[in-house]
Amino acid sequence: MNSRDNLAGGGFGRRGSRLEGVPAGSPAPRRVPSYAFEADEPADRISPLRLAAILFGALLTLLCIEALFSGTSLITPINATFLNAMRLVGFALGIPLAILTITRPHEPMGIAKKILVLLFLPFLTGFAGGEAAWRISDWTEFAFSNAAYEPAAYPIQYASHGRKGRRDSFEIDPYDAGESTDIAVPSAQFDAIWPNYEGYCITVMQRKSASGAIEIVNDGVFTLREPAPAVLTRCGADVSASGDASSPWDKK
Repeated sequence: MNSRDNLAGGGFGRRGSRLEGVPAGSPAPRRVPSYAFEADEPADRISPLRLAAILFGALLTLLCIEALFSGTSLITPINATFLNAMRLVGFALGIPLAILTITRPHEPMGIAKKILVLLFLPFLTGFAGGEAAWRISDWTEFAFSNAAYEPAAYPIQYASHGRKGRRDSFEIDPYDAGESTDIAVPSAQFDAIWPNYEGYCITVMQRKSASGAIEIVNDGVFTLREPAPAVLTRCGADVSASGDASSPWDKK
């Protein structure tokens, strides 16, 4: 009988054909599917474009985080050509990042989600490029500056309620830089002023670079601790050299 030959050569119901190198009567070797090791090989398939996108995206992310948690803010306009170029670089990078995101074979997504990724990811990376430009300009102007800080009062342009980790803040843009700066204040002070914030100025500590750029001390709005009370005055009131000024809120 050739039942064992049938088992060794392909099993019941198929023509018996002995495998080379397998002794008669030995169990058939277990066949491993060819796709079993595919998941272990993606590191060898990372293209230069994907690697560049990952590295540049990580750099922009770190710059944005640094901007959120930095202790200073540049409030004068920066070079428009440099700013637009950084935004364009970020936007251009977002296009291949979006394509790589929606074409991942192991993570399929619906058509609606793909459209959203294609539409919004390039704009998000473009915004990140703009934020990077502001931080780079700040470092360029004040990285080695020894200029002293002095008080200055600027009009409040908008009052912003804090949410999702943000502190209540007042926004200023005294030099029409096109990007307002948020000054975090205690919640009680914000609640007392925000219904009638028009006409009020907020005092900050600032310094000036050799080229005339102005940087202010700003602890940011994403802080774990309560910010110190700000000096708020009616615009036009005098501010002393120590930064003190009369504030209606302080008199309550």
